[in-house]
Amino acid sequence: MNLRSKFLIILFFLLNQNFLFAQNPSVDSLQNVLKNYPKKDTVRVNLLNKIATKIFASDGDKALKLLKDAESLSDDLYYKQGKAYSLLFSGNIMVNRAEYKTALTYFNNAFEIYKSLRDKEGMANCHFNFGRSYFYLADYTKAEENYKAAIALCEETGDQKRLSASLIGIGTLYSNRGDFDRSMESYQKAVKIDEKIGNKKGVANSLTAMGNIYRKQAKFPLALECYNRSLDIKEKLGEQFGIAVNLNNIGLVNQELDQEKEALAYYERALPIFEKLKNKKEIMATLANIGVIHMNYQSLDKARALFNQALSISRELGVRLEEGNILLNLGTVELIGKNFQPAISYLEKAIAIEQELGNKRELSYAFLKMGQAYFGLKDYEKALAFADKGEAIAKAMHILDYQSDLAKLHSQIYYETKQYKLAYENSEAHKDLKDSIFRKEKVAEVADVKYKYKYKDSLDTANQTVLKKDSEIASTNMQKWGWIAGFAGLLVVLGAVLAYVKIRRVKMQNKQLLTEQKLLRSQMNPHFIFNSLQNVRSLINNGQSDEALNYVTKFSRLTRQILESSDVNYISLEEEIEMIQNYIGVQQLLYDNSFDFELSVDETIDPEATMLPPMLTQPFIENAIKHGLGNKKTDGKIHIGFYLKKDKLFFEVSDNGLGFGTSQTKSGHKSMAMAITKERLVKYTKNESFELQIDNILDRAQNIIGAKVAFEIPYIYEN
Repeated sequence: MNLRSKFLIILFFLLNQNFLFAQNPSVDSLQNVLKNYPKKDTVRVNLLNKIATKIFASDGDKALKLLKDAESLSDDLYYKQGKAYSLLFSGNIMVNRAEYKTALTYFNNAFEIYKSLRDKEGMANCHFNFGRSYFYLADYTKAEENYKAAIALCEETGDQKRLSASLIGIGTLYSNRGDFDRSMESYQKAVKIDEKIGNKKGVANSLTAMGNIYRKQAKFPLALECYNRSLDIKEKLGEQFGIAVNLNNIGLVNQELDQEKEALAYYERALPIFEKLKNKKEIMATLANIGVIHMNYQSLDKARALFNQALSISRELGVRLEEGNILLNLGTVELIGKNFQPAISYLEKAIAIEQELGNKRELSYAFLKMGQAYFGLKDYEKALAFADKGEAIAKAMHILDYQSDLAKLHSQIYYETKQYKLAYENSEAHKDLKDSIFRKEKVAEVADVKYKYKYKDSLDTANQTVLKKDSEIASTNMQKWGWIAGFAGLLVVLGAVLAYVKIRRVKMQNKQLLTEQKLLRSQMNPHFIFNSLQNVRSLINNGQSDEALNYVTKFSRLTRQILESSDVNYISLEEEIEMIQNYIGVQQLLYDNSFDFELSVDETIDPEATMLPPMLTQPFIENAIKHGLGNKKTDGKIHIGFYLKKDKLFFEVSDNGLGFGTSQTKSGHKSMAMAITKERLVKYTKNESFELQIDNILDRAQNIIGAKVAFEIPYIYEN
């Protein structure tokens, strides 16, 4: 045995306290200790268990073998604590594989041992795992009982991490029942706990759960923000299961927004991860999601095959919740194919399951589809009865998209039964509800919300504030020339504001403010405004009203941000990043999506607390797009980064275009932007010798393959 191995074993003995370690050694170091540790004692049991807990999410088979070895050795040693832990984590692996009944056996055996030892933390852990297993098996009564038991024990023992997980679990149960207020309250408590103890994984789990609520409420931008923030944390932690779950959820939001290709791309990224983890439940759900895409594409045979594959897994696992949802999808497939009787057969089975489980949201959808099926059979009496049932649930749960679809179905039924007044009223209700959903989405997109684990009330308040400012932009009932007139009016207002800013700054005779004005003009130059107007006109003439609206929304949001930031000395890096993203979004539309961009922020930077002068970065980004990528019709790439170096904040933008000093490069605009920005930076830093780092990017043969600009940004950190 070498000296290093002896040292690691001694270290392990020192750290082996109460089954947990004060330090967090790597898997490799633990395996090295195990390899060189010959004794079969409790230390070996703890080593086997510790290694298994580190790899169980990524390599379940190997972890199970280690846990089995630990369990067997614990029996030989009469080491109950070690055996209980082995059983507990074996159950966790079974949950990850959606083998819930097997998992319950492991958890029961572990619980009996912890109970005999009067180990309340172990008992709480078992109650939590009972809760999630029963939840997946759709036994919500037992799930709630066990979550509550876990919460009570955690509060007694002070186990904050397990308390947070239990709150998320019971919150998900409430969400599934449609009790979103109680659900959000639970998530709110969990986030506060996790933020206090620094549990990033717990914060990410709460964000995912909150995103699920917003998605169910058709608050899609808020849902996306939750999922993306959670995904970012999960990627940094390297947690594959969490990564795949968030990818799947982002796919669901894109699907709700009719962005089918984007949704399919996310599902196809998630599926291999779930397959590698052997998580049958998530494989089943992802197959069903992909099936919905094919159903929407009218590829009904592919959809049927995927749904039946998913249905087979759900029945194998005994997951009633998923079985009901998949039957709903199969009924919808037959409905699309106008096979009304087979559709009704599937939907009746689905309704029985949803009623049994008390899933009101899914029940509302099932009643909608049953109404549509009977409408197809011209049985208007039954169609109306199901439409009424579905509408009652949708209204009670405030599910706007279902209310809209049900209003449309009511209108169709009333028209066929010659009740024209009711038909007209429901048709108008359908339009109003569609507009309402549209406004909520667009308002949430343009809301200047600094979303840092805030909750329902604060988010709703922010949305209402922005609604007052931007409601005219969000209306979907504008006619063709209304778009042009509205956009022209926006430009007139913009021109008036720019003129006012110029006059005021001239009167003040402040050189710094004059510099800011020049920068503002460089950002909102006449060519940019003119091209934007032409682009909107072209979209309208081509009948692309949705794209025109999207463009106007992005442009108005960018305009507001630029005007607001022109009157302040500092804004947060978070606000600067949002302005960059909006600016590039507008430019991508102008350049027919001929380029992509990436934006990265050093993980050591807190964007919300880092304050910097506004509008320093945009001229260089514009230069990279307009001049650097001027010769590229496709495959253009822009990379933007903010990073810390020796406590100094740096900005860098690079492109894969022409580079500096080439014959095709136009330098006039570039020089003006650099001069304006350098002048401002000199003012802020009071350093006359301030320099910008300007370089071409070269390949191995010293050919120019792009360009980059970098400079230090003065900043203030607000804790």
